[in-house]
Parts: sequence; C-alpha cells; structure tokens
Amino acid sequence: TNQMVQNVTMSLQNMDNNESKSLITNASGFYEFIGMPENAPYKITAEKNIDHLNGVSTLDLVMMQRHILGLNNLSSAYKYKAADVNNDKKISASDLVELRKLILGIYSELPNNKSWRFIDKDANLNDLSQVFVANEYIYLDNFNSSTMNNNFIAVKIGDVNESATIKVNSPPT
Repeated sequence: TNQMVQNVTMSLQNMDNNESKSLITNASGFYEFIGMPENAPYKITAEKNIDHLNGVSTLDLVMMQRHILGLNNLSSAYKYKAADVNNDKKISASDLVELRKLILGIYSELPNNKSWRFIDKDANLNDLSQVFVANEYIYLDNFNSSTMNNNFIAVKIGDVNESATIKVNSPPT
C-alpha cells in the first residue's frame, strides 16, 4: 500500500561536519528539514521501533512457513524483508521461532530487529533477495532547497500479509 507512516523519527546528517537534525513525521507521514546548510552531502535515515506486535498474527507465521517449504513463495521484496524477523538476511525456521515468541508474549519486542525497517524507495529490487542489502538510508550528494521526494518504503517486521495499522493515535516514543 502507499500509505504514509506517522511518528517516524527522521534524521538528517551532514556528512562534512557530522551535524545532524532529527524530527518526527506528522500525522500525514510528511517530513521537511529546514535551515540546514546547502551544498553539502547528507544522509537521511528513518526509525520507528514501537508496537512490535502491530500487524503480526499466526497468518504471518503460516505464510512464512509456506514460503520456507516452497509451497507458496512470498510475492514481494518487502514481504521478504518483513519475514526476516531475526535480521540475518534470509528467511528460515529461526525467523518462525522468533515471531512465535513475539506472538506468545515471550518477547515484548524482537531482540535482533526493529519494529519497522525503512528501505530507500529507489532501491533496485528486481531480484527479491536484494532487499536484504538495499540501503536503509538516502544519500544526497549535494543538498539544496529543491531536494524533494526522498522517500522510504516502510516495512513492518513480521507483518508478511501487510495488515499493520499505519496511522495510530499514539504519541511518539
């Protein structure tokens, strides 16, 4: 889906002097950095690490298991990323174990992963497994005021069937 995600911490780092600025996306999922020096290289990153169970259910476990067994492969690179629950850049039985522990309440959060991962929207993902090495940042060679459309694809870890609630009325944490 093409929904915007709110309450994401966006960080902009000046690669020349390491000056950085952070802000949180608004209710519409938008962000804008104002007052940063121009004509410098920057790196933009996104982070949201709350509500690990959002969108996670036993249906996700079933879909992951069917993929591992070769019965029904996951259909997108982003579903591959969501299924990599333990963040080891592959989909295996250990991802099932970690997700089951989250569902059963043994974990309140995933020990080796964040709740959300953000992939550069312009990443080349012709081979679905390329999502495991795709940039989780956007690099700008020369930042200026007209730099627009620096977007990420948000992936809710563990939510293979993409049922997570994107807009929740909760304060950022």
